Amino acid sequence: MPVGSRRLRPITRRDFLRRSGLAAAGLAGAAGALRPGAALSAGAPPGSRTAVPAGERRSVALIANSMSDTLTVADAHRLEPVSVIKVGREPHKFRQTRDGQAVYSCNTTSNEMLEIDLATLRVRRRIPILDPYNVLFTHDGRYLYKVAYRYDFVEIHDAETFRRLKRVTTGRQPSHVWFSPDGRWFVNTNQHANTVTVIDTRTMALAHRLGVDPEPAGIQISRDGQYMFVASHVGTISVFATDEWKLVRKVHSGKGAHEMVATSDGRTIYVTNRYENSASVFDVQAQRIAAKFPVPGGPDMPMLSTDGSRLWVSGRFGNTTTVVDTRTFRILNTFPTGHSPHGIFLVT
Repeated sequence: MPVGSRRLRPITRRDFLRRSGLAAAGLAGAAGALRPGAALSAGAPPGSRTAVPAGERRSVALIANSMSDTLTVADAHRLEPVSVIKVGREPHKFRQTRDGQAVYSCNTTSNEMLEIDLATLRVRRRIPILDPYNVLFTHDGRYLYKVAYRYDFVEIHDAETFRRLKRVTTGRQPSHVWFSPDGRWFVNTNQHANTVTVIDTRTMALAHRLGVDPEPAGIQISRDGQYMFVASHVGTISVFATDEWKLVRKVHSGKGAHEMVATSDGRTIYVTNRYENSASVFDVQAQRIAAKFPVPGGPDMPMLSTDGSRLWVSGRFGNTTTVVDTRTFRILNTFPTGHSPHGIFLVT
């Protein structure tokens, strides 16, 4: 069905944040104005001042500030902001390119993805695409699956040309995504439909629609493919057996349980709890919470360093990002970002 033929009066993410009071909460909890080292427009011409000198690639974190339309660039060693990159409207998530040399900044209400070179932090190209709130490449690299948060569908694109191939209606405000280890299944949460949808990647068709606790967000499938985990804002992690997609148990994580990130061995998943300023340590094999530690600012998107020793977490309500030592759960630093920081990408 052509875009524009059905339900094309979407609520924007910006409006949603304002209506729910999150923008106000973020402003109230701000840690102070960011002191950027250099402001770099995404379309800056050669010779303009850049966040990273030409030819030098250092370890940095990119943090998407959804309400500021910018990316904060933070030094991954000093754990502090060094510059700001201006991008399109409402950047939310990141996804690395297939060649590993760049990252896509997904700018939802700009309806575009910016391909940013990781060596220079300059934009290589702009890709028009409807509401790219969150995207994920298939394991074979042939397709890009995209959830359109302002709408109620997932779209499947050719990964080379980004031409839309298929649209699958899922539910209101699809947001978080994952693939099964064998690539057979694509799963996503629908935050305001209180459902998870399972798409068969062989047929590109909806296979299952599962009811879950209110406001589901983060979703992952275990490394062995046997279980799916869904975090919901009421505070639970719902565990489904993937052989029949049946709910087998619920585990309490914390109020506002939101996003997940797994360790490299898949044994541990960190879960942010936005409404109680904490993060949980979920033991995958035992399917229980092994520990919990404080994270300020309405913790949202967690990202692990390559060696797993540091957990970076955006503070959606506090306009901050916090870095935690995963061995001691001690906070190493909390620093200011732009308004409503969301996705994090580590450049190493």
